[in-house]
Amino acid sequence: MAHILLAWELGANLGHATRLRSIALALKARGHRVSFALRDVVSTRRLLGSELGPTLQAPLRLDAAPRAAWTLADVLLTCGYDTPQSLSGLAAAWQQLIELTGCDLVLADHAPTALLAARLAGRPALHVGHGFSIPPRQSPLPVFRDWAAVSPTHAAESDAQVLAHVSGVLRAQGRPALPQLCDLFYPEQTWLCTWPELDHCAGAGRAAADYRGPDCEFQPGAAPHWPSTPGPRVFAYLRASHPDHAEVLRALHVRGLPTVCFFPDRAQSKAAAFGSPHIHYSEQPLDLRQAMAESALVVCHAGQATVAQALRAGVPCLLLPTQSEQFLLARQAERCGAAINVASRAQPVDYGALLAELSTPNGRHTLAARAMAQKYGGFDPAGLMAQIAAAAEALTRRE
Repeated sequence: MAHILLAWELGANLGHATRLRSIALALKARGHRVSFALRDVVSTRRLLGSELGPTLQAPLRLDAAPRAAWTLADVLLTCGYDTPQSLSGLAAAWQQLIELTGCDLVLADHAPTALLAARLAGRPALHVGHGFSIPPRQSPLPVFRDWAAVSPTHAAESDAQVLAHVSGVLRAQGRPALPQLCDLFYPEQTWLCTWPELDHCAGAGRAAADYRGPDCEFQPGAAPHWPSTPGPRVFAYLRASHPDHAEVLRALHVRGLPTVCFFPDRAQSKAAAFGSPHIHYSEQPLDLRQAMAESALVVCHAGQATVAQALRAGVPCLLLPTQSEQFLLARQAERCGAAINVASRAQPVDYGALLAELSTPNGRHTLAARAMAQKYGGFDPAGLMAQIAAAAEALTRRE
């Protein structure tokens, strides 16, 4: 029996923790022990429970100030990689956590400093993630914020700054420096969990064999309770952070579309008092297997798992990204024809028209979503998790 430390450091919401939960279950089914080091130990408590394994707080840069990022190196610069001192402190904290747990392997999901610390601690690592958190093997790391102008030398300068700090931390402990910054994301094994159509990097620097398929295994949840209104059903997953969430709800109400809305932070939103006989709200996760099977349209913020689940069910999406990672995925889903990316539309957005376009029976977006469902009809998300668990097990057996 091996002990696997599952690490999540960067990114928001529950997508990363949900993926780690599925992997943890697959590892435990093989007889292994797991621990978690997570960015968010509060929102994940109900999702993970206590039976899977102990949960520890991941080391984080507390005074990080958000700023515009054009590359993943820029993201790292805002999260503690901007000075040798801050990176050394974070890496040491991760290394101590690895050594205190006595883990045999670090399995990292959007946790670059955990990957760095695994090198320092002499532990093997397995990196899982989607196209944003796993960049292609390119130097410098590619510009993803291509809709905003930046100096042609910016990517190389950011890369060089981060690489110098990472290599300095490694050399200080007698470890070899990294030839390229992208090498940080490619430890003993790296699993790119997405499809080409949903790759944030739009296939740049990838080979067909790199794509393992998305982490879109359905999680337990409450059965959706649909309004009695006739018409095509809509599953919505909204958060108050999107400035137009109230306008979307109003458009759903005006069109009379029977909607089930998972809205975990509704109490903090400007639509808290907005009620409609056509919309049923839930602050608890829903059974998405049932919800997707019964829906004609999905409205969400372009998290990969939700979009992939919708497309596997042949359901088109209205996507409302709130940050760059979500925008890139929404752009990809729109390019394959199965979604509309609201962030690409001129303001103010006519949500009623978009809902009408997407919910048209046998409309072009629905046909594109069904084509995706047919293409990936044989994809087995649970099988992917089992394969990742087997790969982790094999790494712990290496001498």
